[in-house]
Amino acid sequence: MGPRAIFVAAAAMLVAVFATMRPGDVPPLRDGDVLGPANWEAAKGLLPDEILEHYRRGEYRNRITDLAGPGVVDIQNPPDFRNASRGNRGRYAIAPSGAIVDAKTGGQPAHIVGLPFPDVDPTTPQAGAQILWNHFYAMYYRGDCHFLTEIVMLSPKGPERRVTTDVRMRMSDGSPESAGRPNPENVFLQTIAEIVSPVDLAGTVSLSWRFRDPGRHDALWTYVPGTRRARQVNPLNRSDGFMGSDLSIDDGPFFDGKPEDFAMRLVERSEQLVLMDPFSLKGEAELVAVQGGGWRTVWKDVPRIGADDPGWTGLPWAPVTAVLVRRPVWIVEATPKDPNYLYGRIVLRFDAETYHGSWASKYDHAGTLLNTYQVSNGAFVTPDGGRTYVSSGGIAVQTAENFQFKRATVTLFPPRNPSNPADWRVPLGPELFEIDVLTRLGR
Repeated sequence: MGPRAIFVAAAAMLVAVFATMRPGDVPPLRDGDVLGPANWEAAKGLLPDEILEHYRRGEYRNRITDLAGPGVVDIQNPPDFRNASRGNRGRYAIAPSGAIVDAKTGGQPAHIVGLPFPDVDPTTPQAGAQILWNHFYAMYYRGDCHFLTEIVMLSPKGPERRVTTDVRMRMSDGSPESAGRPNPENVFLQTIAEIVSPVDLAGTVSLSWRFRDPGRHDALWTYVPGTRRARQVNPLNRSDGFMGSDLSIDDGPFFDGKPEDFAMRLVERSEQLVLMDPFSLKGEAELVAVQGGGWRTVWKDVPRIGADDPGWTGLPWAPVTAVLVRRPVWIVEATPKDPNYLYGRIVLRFDAETYHGSWASKYDHAGTLLNTYQVSNGAFVTPDGGRTYVSSGGIAVQTAENFQFKRATVTLFPPRNPSNPADWRVPLGPELFEIDVLTRLGR
């Protein structure tokens, strides 16, 4: 079929679609459309109500991208991950505690790669917990990582404070590299974060261990320069704001609460619009090899939030460069078992194929919406012809919006500087995550 025939066929299809519309109907969203005040009604049911309201008011505007369009890469999890997922069919179960166990023995699995529950049955009461564990293992697969991050606290007028942190994460489960690693503390992962700036916070260091034992809370320590000592922190405060921001420790890449600490309920499977990185969708990730192993992302020097764009008139935390993609999602409700947890329930949306998170709506114990967490995702890329897969892209934006105080906190990554760590699958030794490192890094 020639170009003219293709054009004629496409035009005829559009005519047929619009001919069937009744007066007052809203035209469906199409590839290249920009969602905003003129067409927000077309996204009803495809976005959380509080997010759709931003588009109705013109506070957010994002282009629609069709994953079937020209030049768009496959966004599915890498082949080795999918193969491992298929091999996990029927191997694992959810214990009464909410922990993941071997389906035959009831014991704790030594190591898992891939989705532990590749075939979620929505009729089982354990479906919500299965989806959450799939999400975690999709995250763990990314391996050890090292990032320089910028936490930006914003009011409707713009940025009010910026905090730069140096973060390292070491996996003991879920990634191919972690198989066979000594794991004497029986942890899933360990994270250490050092505040680099501003001056009044520089030298503050935090360390966390996520234990695989379902009955053992996370261990958290922090070093504060003013006290010149490391102290253990109450792990039940993971819902509180980090350094006065609207981000909580339980946010993480999307949701980082310990599964056993929540009752998980599957609400429904649906379709929604989710934020994605337009550069990785086109296969335009920039990666350089890291000395000693791993790959470094060089982020695109483009506006990522409205505050970065001098011509932007919407909310300063709007994700201006991200695109909206229609995806199948699991909608899951997480209810904390601790009555003192800040939120009474959290509604989470997970991609039903990749298990990456997109939108989280957080309600107080009376049912009032307090916060949302909004995450943009990208596609995996292989810098070495299929031997290694890296979760990468041109931008990355994670936004915690506080509806009660009309403000937000955004996690960004400093762009266009190859010396800034944005490293995936870098081998990190266990000595970096010992308690005495807090005093050595702190100052």
